[in-house]
Amino acid sequence: MLVAVGLSHRTAPVEVRERVALSGEALEAALRSAARLGSEALILSTCNRVELYLAAPDDRATAELRAAARDLLAENQRIEAPLLDTHLYLHGGAAAVRHLFRVAASLDSMVVGEPQVLGQVKEAFQLAQRAGTIGPLLGRALPRAFSAAKRVRSETEVARSSASMASAAVDLARHIFGDLQGKEVLVIGAGEMGDNAARHLAAAGAGPLLVTSRTFERAAELAARIGGAAHPWSELPALLERCDVVLSSTGAAQPILSRELVQRVMRARRGRWLCIIDIAVPRDVAPSVGELENVYLYDVDALQELVKDHLAGRQKEAEAAEAIIADEVDRFFATERSLGAVPTIKALREHFVAVARAEAHKVSGAFEGEQNRRALQALADSIVNQLLHAPLIALKHEEQSEALAEAVRTLFALSENDESAASVARGRK
Repeated sequence: MLVAVGLSHRTAPVEVRERVALSGEALEAALRSAARLGSEALILSTCNRVELYLAAPDDRATAELRAAARDLLAENQRIEAPLLDTHLYLHGGAAAVRHLFRVAASLDSMVVGEPQVLGQVKEAFQLAQRAGTIGPLLGRALPRAFSAAKRVRSETEVARSSASMASAAVDLARHIFGDLQGKEVLVIGAGEMGDNAARHLAAAGAGPLLVTSRTFERAAELAARIGGAAHPWSELPALLERCDVVLSSTGAAQPILSRELVQRVMRARRGRWLCIIDIAVPRDVAPSVGELENVYLYDVDALQELVKDHLAGRQKEAEAAEAIIADEVDRFFATERSLGAVPTIKALREHFVAVARAEAHKVSGAFEGEQNRRALQALADSIVNQLLHAPLIALKHEEQSEALAEAVRTLFALSENDESAASVARGRK
């Protein structure tokens, strides 16, 4: 059974999310630890959520897994377990599968239809595969989640012309300055989010675009793609003095813009407004920076208010997307039921075929010629196929297939390990 334990922008503020965010070696270590909690494990850690997907043997194990996952996050990230308790959610079984599918389809995102989240789920899957923590259940559930996301994107408008964290950040800058034409922009960080933000800013007429990153080569690559100028990390204070808008999205574990640094910058700016949009988790900018005069600081949670109208305007498309998710969840469990019934189906067919062929063999001596004997054998097999058609369909697709399978095993004395039913037939000769 699939279990999902985690927290997101819906249950925890950014100051909590940033404390449990995982990346790099810490993420890989947590993944290995999570795999010891259940037989399978995947961890999804983004700016808006940290979730553990685990395989549990039964319903009784779900609460234990929640507590273990809480302790794992608390221990790895040095956060108090009782604090996490107030923000963690737990989904098990069908609810966990539905949650995974909705996350992959960006229906649980701060900005519904945001394109980045599917890539993040795929990256988490690939990391878990390399770590060897993907087993049969997650190995079936994740590809199905990707298929569900693809259907949502292709069959609804929910992801078309969708807002993203980056585009919402541009809207915030417009709110402060109005027209962005000629506004100098500093992009800190050269990852995917910085790339997206820079493209949105350029499309809005902002420029020139300045890019800096701890790794100059990456800053130069981004600057080349967006028509901006790369600068070394050592020039960060000087860049802050000249720009109008700062959009920061790095993978730093601690704030890179302290109150003291920005305070010095603001004295050099002589009262010019500075808009800082921090879309990193953990946050790149110390929260106290927002207290400085003429500094407008927004973090990822501030974007949530901005996208409310966007969500309301696309409610019908979201409803259509939810119907697709419900259909995909039903299909997933139909397949799971079918897989669960496979041993019984195999044993039942072997039992019937063995009996039919044994009885056909008894009378085969009355038929002359090999062709007639083969025809008799084919007739026996055909009768078996027709007799078993309806029962096998029920075993594969009925919601109570597990109970049906148990009844079939009892009625026909089938062994659970698919031992040859021919022995049963031989006993009847």
